[in-house]
Amino acid sequence: MASIPNELTGPRVYVAVDDKKSAKMHLTGGFHKPERDKAMCGTSIEGKTLVDARDIAPHSEYQDSDLWCIRCIGILDFEPLDQKILFSAIKFQPGTYGDLVVVRHLQRPSKLKTHPFRLTNAPPRKDWRIVK
Repeated sequence: MASIPNELTGPRVYVAVDDKKSAKMHLTGGFHKPERDKAMCGTSIEGKTLVDARDIAPHSEYQDSDLWCIRCIGILDFEPLDQKILFSAIKFQPGTYGDLVVVRHLQRPSKLKTHPFRLTNAPPRKDWRIVK
């Protein structure tokens, strides 16, 4: 029996980084782009290095929203909660990504008792890192 998609354990989201400082960082992987051939927003990521989001997104030097592709960040709202939390420190004009997106997901179970979080098995270890 296949695992059902859930909100707390899902496929990893990866960050496509470029050697040039001027390029925006795009997101790939997750439920939206499991094949990791394009960014979530549809931009080609050929020639870019894929980095696990846990290694880059939570760090203080990446908290400026100007570094990120805003379309990819918008699509990230449809990914599992554990992936969204990694990006919670990114600062947008009205607040952080955590204030705008993550907090309302944490409040939802108390408001909607019919939709509790569902936990399934963690993803296989091979999905945690891309080794090239």
